[in-house]
Amino acid sequence: MAQTMKAALIKTYSGVSGIEIGETPIPEISGNEVLIKVHAASINPADLLFLSGNYGIKRALPSVGGMEGCGTVIATGNSLVARMLKGKRVAFVSEIYGSWSEYTKASAMTCMVLPDHVSDEQGAVFFVNPASAMAMVKIAKQHKSKAVVQTAGASALGRILVKLGKAEGIPVISIVRKEEHAQLLRDLGGQHIVNSTAPAFEDELKRMTHALGATVCFDAVGGDLTGTVLSALPDGSTLFQYGLLGGNTTTINADDLVFRQKRITGFWASDWVKTQSIFELLSLQGSMKKSVGSQIQTEISQTYSLSQTADAVRQYAANMTSGKVLLLPV
Repeated sequence: MAQTMKAALIKTYSGVSGIEIGETPIPEISGNEVLIKVHAASINPADLLFLSGNYGIKRALPSVGGMEGCGTVIATGNSLVARMLKGKRVAFVSEIYGSWSEYTKASAMTCMVLPDHVSDEQGAVFFVNPASAMAMVKIAKQHKSKAVVQTAGASALGRILVKLGKAEGIPVISIVRKEEHAQLLRDLGGQHIVNSTAPAFEDELKRMTHALGATVCFDAVGGDLTGTVLSALPDGSTLFQYGLLGGNTTTINADDLVFRQKRITGFWASDWVKTQSIFELLSLQGSMKKSVGSQIQTEISQTYSLSQTADAVRQYAANMTSGKVLLLPV
């Protein structure tokens, strides 16, 4: 086996301009780690934040880009959990090392054996969005919310949440910015859609949240929209901020916190997973295996080779609602 591999390397935290295609040593593994031959890797909003140095973690540079993908485990560390994955096709998350490369390493605990009916393309987007959507439904149930509000409603995650909410009997109020995005959600069976650019947006959102009993919101945008959405929620509601599409600064109305017992808190899937017991995680994995590739399908818009990584990132950043963009190392 060769000692080096081709990878999309992040040389500087300066956005797309910091990406350089080059050769790097194939990673060494130990303990609970596995070595994976990558079949396909995804590009997510978190990767865009990472490229600019604004994600929750930073790696020593140069670093392999990306975090999520699908591949075959070709070598393992000496732990029992890792050895059980040898030769298996898995979906994986590798926040510490990266996924935009011919090979990668990941913890065995962040790998999931893929059912045969799940394609490599769907496997490459198996974790981040489906797992986040299922976590959101679970959190909404824990908060006894009768419905859920979702900003960036036409995103890949937003679309999955609409499908999952329908299956779980929890209405999803999707906030979009364009009529074509609203129609996209209607075609998926979405029934509760509000356009943030419409003149009556705030009144319509307030009417809908109160009528459906939506006391939980998941906000991917931030900025001024957060305060507007929080004000439209019933008293005692909680808004979970999980994205920064609108920038790093969130604006809220103080009276919502002081007089209306509303709360705003962060949601980061990586941290949420750490709060779950092994039994809860196994249950989540079981639900994902049943749903992904059948009930839950992620739209894939385009695929690129590793040498085209910069173009792929630009395409995804400019057209997020068109579907996922994947990198194919082989």
